[in-house]
Amino acid sequence: MTYADVPEVPRDAEVDPHWQELRGLGWGLPEAYMPPAMAGHRSGWMRIAAWVLITVFLTATTGGICLTYGPGN
Repeated sequence: MTYADVPEVPRDAEVDPHWQELRGLGWGLPEAYMPPAMAGHRSGWMRIAAWVLITVFLTATTGGICLTYGPGN
């Protein structure tokens, strides 16, 4: 399926008010595990955790440490 195959939506179409309920499907996963695929407000601890992880990986990469395969032989 390509983008050209997606049908046009009429301008007066209504959004399903229960669309967020369909997202979980009863699995009970936390929002941090699979956040919604749209821009929105994130809590401060999630932003800090993301920046810490990015910094750790960039620092390790620039230092020549391989984090993918573990310690070398």
